[in-house]
Amino acid sequence: MSSMGLLSIPSSLPTINLCLKGKVLVRVDMNVPIDKAGGKILDDYRIEAHSRTIRYLINSGLSVVVITHQGRPGEPEFASLEKHAETLSNYLGVDVKFVDDVMGPKAREEIGRLGPGEVLMLDNLRFVSEELIEGESQKLANTYLVMRLAPLFNYFILDAFATAHRSQPSIVGFPYVLPSCMGLVMEREVSALGKVLDTRGVSTVLIAGGAKVPETVKTMKVLLNKGLVSRVLVGGLVGQLFLALKYGNNKLLNGIKAGQDTVNDALETMKLFDDRIVLPVDVVQSDDDIANPMKAQSNVDIGPATIELFNKHLASADIAIMTGPLGLVEVEKYAVGTREVMKSMVNNAQFTIIGGGHTIMSARKFGLIDRISHVSTGGRAFIQFLADPNLPGIRALEISRSRFWV
Repeated sequence: MSSMGLLSIPSSLPTINLCLKGKVLVRVDMNVPIDKAGGKILDDYRIEAHSRTIRYLINSGLSVVVITHQGRPGEPEFASLEKHAETLSNYLGVDVKFVDDVMGPKAREEIGRLGPGEVLMLDNLRFVSEELIEGESQKLANTYLVMRLAPLFNYFILDAFATAHRSQPSIVGFPYVLPSCMGLVMEREVSALGKVLDTRGVSTVLIAGGAKVPETVKTMKVLLNKGLVSRVLVGGLVGQLFLALKYGNNKLLNGIKAGQDTVNDALETMKLFDDRIVLPVDVVQSDDDIANPMKAQSNVDIGPATIELFNKHLASADIAIMTGPLGLVEVEKYAVGTREVMKSMVNNAQFTIIGGGHTIMSARKFGLIDRISHVSTGGRAFIQFLADPNLPGIRALEISRSRFWV
């Protein structure tokens, strides 16, 4: 195998050891799957991941205020964060205080009272309408959210890689007015995913699955154009789009959210890289029959011949990346393709990466999570970073460095 040294963290991105004084504001991403009926947290992987950063900070004697979001207004998963604070307390082994306020008098009063080694979680950032605005750092630094909270802190720590693709006040506004750095999750993501972008001369296989069709198609096109992947194995709704376009099977277009730009990108990518894109040769239909993709009425998983084909390509892979599941993994009998291909990944590739909520949940359910080299907390951010690592959150940290660290 060719040399694959880990990408070193660029000097333009300050790390957490620089932000160790007084009170720190930490932006994490604890947007987790929630049971729509009872409000129970269904998967707390992100909370566990961020707890390592917060533990590091409280062990260093800092006063830590945690901000995050959950869902969007109008969605079933839009909720208060009291249960998130309880779950974080369990991982830290210390009491995490919670206030049902974001930037009002109650929140600012609790921040003022916070002592060294203590943790406070503010309520859902998206209760504040400003958090849904996107724009440049300088503009978003003038939002009430930033202007009211920033003066209360010595440093801002961005640990929310999963939201780093958003140019929102809590991601890019605070770095403009506070000395800022990466948290441990952010640093680990940049290093591990940068490994793919910093590698040549190895066999890298991208397993492009899931439901984030426009982002994944764009990423496929970029990685293939740059010669960063040797093969792309396509499944999930992404595969459904490619199969529909290749065979003119319009029935497979049902349920796919893809505009004309995405369709054009997919057609161009297939034309340019036909020899490096591996599509399913059989699919499982919703009536459980195995069908030829040319005539399939639906597609809820890849079939046995496709599993064998994908595994053959993974047998010689040095690096394997999975962006999403290959079927309807919420239903046990349609998780077979994802499970078998993920097993092949960990058994063959020397470095493996997965990302996205459903992929992580699947890896945990299959008992494979501990065998994955890097589990990315990001969904869209994970995919978009592979296409272009210059995410808004990373640009904001670079701006903060130029304003406060140089």
